[in-house]
Amino acid sequence: MRLSFLGKTYTASTPAIAATETQETVAFLGCSAKVKQFNVTQRQQPAVELSFMGRRYTR
Repeated sequence: MRLSFLGKTYTASTPAIAATETQETVAFLGCSAKVKQFNVTQRQQPAVELSFMGRRYTR
C-alpha cells in the first residue's frame, strides 16, 4: 500500500493477522455471534538515521 505524508511517499507494510474462533458466543440486538481471538505478529521497525543540531543518531 502506497501512502504519502507531507509530500513524501512511502510503502506501508501490513502485519499478518490470524483469527481463531473461540467457543464463546455473544448476543447483541437479538443477533448472536461467535467470538474470535486475533493474533497480530510483531514486526521489526527499520532503523532510521536522523540528525538533531548537527549530530547524527540512529533510532
